[in-house]
Amino acid sequence: MKAFEVRMVFEPKTYDIDYAGIVSNQVYIRWLEDMRFEVIRQHFGWENFPPGVVPVLLRTEIDYVSALRLFDRVEGRMWISGLDNVRWIIEGEFVKIPGDNLVARARHEGIFYDTIRRRPVRVPGELKRAVFSEVGKEK
Repeated sequence: MKAFEVRMVFEPKTYDIDYAGIVSNQVYIRWLEDMRFEVIRQHFGWENFPPGVVPVLLRTEIDYVSALRLFDRVEGRMWISGLDNVRWIIEGEFVKIPGDNLVARARHEGIFYDTIRRRPVRVPGELKRAVFSEVGKEK
């Protein structure tokens, strides 16, 4: 499954670089957060979640494939790759521009949490329907 894809271009800033001249691992986490936010904003809308229900990140895995340096440009790509009754999986990648060479790939796993009742809840039905509707269009 590859639903709700977003693409964003990122350029490292001087404060993103570590002492070796390479983009710090923390920067990738920030960029992943930016894209995860956009996945929902662009394709579903935060206003469509039930009151108090928010996505919660449980796990992040990143494989760093090649170094990224100051003045390099990358395109970040992210999509929902899995969704069941209680868990969501989002995958992403960063590729250099130009050339499309893979820099890093990532995977997020999470749940939805009701901040009012303070407990995990099922994936909101409207979101689930929207994701599976988009996946159906790909076939």
